[in-house]
Amino acid sequence: MSRKGILITAGVLLVAVAGAIVVILAGGKQSSATASGPEPAKTTTVVKTDLSLAQDFSGTLGFGEETQLKARSAGTVTWLPASGAKIGRGGVLYKVDNKPAVLFIGGTPTYRKLDAPGIKGPDVKVVNQNLADMGYHSKSAGNSDTFTAASQAAVKKWQKALKVEETGIVDLPDVVVLPAPVRIGAVTAQLGTSADGQLLGYTSDVKVVTMQADSAIATGTKVDISLPDGSKTTGVVAAAAKGPEKQQEDNPVGGGGSKTTVTITVDDPAAVANAEGSVTVKLVGSAKSGVLAVPIGALLAVKEGGYALQVVTGTTTKLVLVQTACSPTALLRSVARGSPRA
Repeated sequence: MSRKGILITAGVLLVAVAGAIVVILAGGKQSSATASGPEPAKTTTVVKTDLSLAQDFSGTLGFGEETQLKARSAGTVTWLPASGAKIGRGGVLYKVDNKPAVLFIGGTPTYRKLDAPGIKGPDVKVVNQNLADMGYHSKSAGNSDTFTAASQAAVKKWQKALKVEETGIVDLPDVVVLPAPVRIGAVTAQLGTSADGQLLGYTSDVKVVTMQADSAIATGTKVDISLPDGSKTTGVVAAAAKGPEKQQEDNPVGGGGSKTTVTITVDDPAAVANAEGSVTVKLVGSAKSGVLAVPIGALLAVKEGGYALQVVTGTTTKLVLVQTACSPTALLRSVARGSPRA
């Protein structure tokens, strides 16, 4: 949408006043007097309307920012995946001294050696669940947080499939626990070098939308997404992280501040599988019906705080205090970054 279009759609502010009245437009160039006297002041009529607050943001469709991955053991890097490879549960992320580090899906990383029956904890439950999901353990045992003799037997089956020594022990270098499958980004390490630095970057294995906002947006918020080819889909805010404070030169209302990086997951990954580039994200806010509205230019700031309208009654005028449905300053900020519509 062009800036001109934004100003037209955003130039109305809701006010809590009663009745159909005429108000004088504040500001602007005053008309000069003529031979027959001064020209009448410009006026506008308060109208009743429905308001749906929505904002459009520019976003980028891709795999999101990369997270760096380090090896969990010292040694020599002997194998690395290709950039762009997608790795799911049970897939190998890298090898150090020819020992594979396998991706397990879960919320708690392994933090100790699991080498004897009787060990309990959330890390054990993650191991049991992954062994069950890969078919090496029973489904019921996958819900247990206890490392048992059956767990050791399942580990040996898994190790046999990996073609490594069948010890029945899960050591720290053996697995890397992440929340979801990943897509490999930039591979920074080289084969034959020491595994003491960053090995590679990884992202989500499905495309997401990232965008910048001036304020926090709650996770779980539903959004509409317009794709580069004109098609539309929907998504939900998965994360919102506030960045460092910095001066914003393009802020028309002045002041520095920090941007919030918003990550949006797409409800139908197949809809964006072959798409890339810029998208438009529509964030729909609250709706109000039967409210009264005037152009922003009709508002007068009063010394005591708040706003008023200069109301015309016959040949006289008077100031009427009003309560705005949203801050004019906030509305101007919205005009600068999006397109709220009334």
